[in-house]
Amino acid sequence: MHSGKIFFQEEKPYEILTTTPSLDSLQAIKLELPANSNPGRSIRMFMQGHHLYLACRNMPGIIDYNLNTGSVINHALSGYFNQEAMSSTDNFIIRIKDRVSQSHLFARLNLNKKDSMSEDNFSDRKTIGGFETAGLLYYDTATQQACYNYFYQNGFICMDTNLNLTLKARTIDTVTHRNIKVARVANSLTMKQPPQRINYNGSVNDGKLFLQSLLKADNEYELDFNENTIIDVYSLKNGSYKGSFYIPAYEEKKAHQFQVVNQKLYALYGKTVVLYDLGFIADL
Repeated sequence: MHSGKIFFQEEKPYEILTTTPSLDSLQAIKLELPANSNPGRSIRMFMQGHHLYLACRNMPGIIDYNLNTGSVINHALSGYFNQEAMSSTDNFIIRIKDRVSQSHLFARLNLNKKDSMSEDNFSDRKTIGGFETAGLLYYDTATQQACYNYFYQNGFICMDTNLNLTLKARTIDTVTHRNIKVARVANSLTMKQPPQRINYNGSVNDGKLFLQSLLKADNEYELDFNENTIIDVYSLKNGSYKGSFYIPAYEEKKAHQFQVVNQKLYALYGKTVVLYDLGFIADL
């Protein structure tokens, strides 16, 4: 959300969609990207003022697109990244691969000072390939922290903009050990078999992490689990579990992505967006 409007990223990087918070109308905004920008398809967009930032993982780099003038500044990076979160204007936290250990870690990036990019000192540099620690990265403006939840293991972490670890928390899922086996194929690493995925999508808002769980609780009915998307809520201040709720299916489809803005939840079902009011949930 920005300036009283909701913005949606399209599959391709040449258009964004905007509407009102109540989804009253829909307008397309064309992005006139230069032919030599070559953004690729693995892109995540961020907005700050009238600037739209396109984090292009395969380029690799970040494109600063001015929505008022259509001008483009291409910030090329020397190494690839696979996750990103915007903390402030021209400042990002990204997840990169260490060239020496081949493990993954977090780095602080200022687009105007790319040569001075710094790395964290808490990541495990013994995990090769990054599969064991794969996950999603967000930034919460309320607590001024980046949050990273894991796909294949229990828990999430938070860090400040100086890459100091501020929180290490467990989720309520009972899986505690990563069951991931890595194989080398030619010069690449891959997983020998699909591991059990614990968490999937997530969203941060006002000091809370909304995390989609893929595991059925012991006290949960099979039908409820199969027909709904389960969202667990955690505090980004102390890691405490605050409760869970369901996102119902729409036209027999489960939500595949969602975003929490204030006390509203926007869920995507294919090409359909459904708005839910979370105001009835206490302490949210």
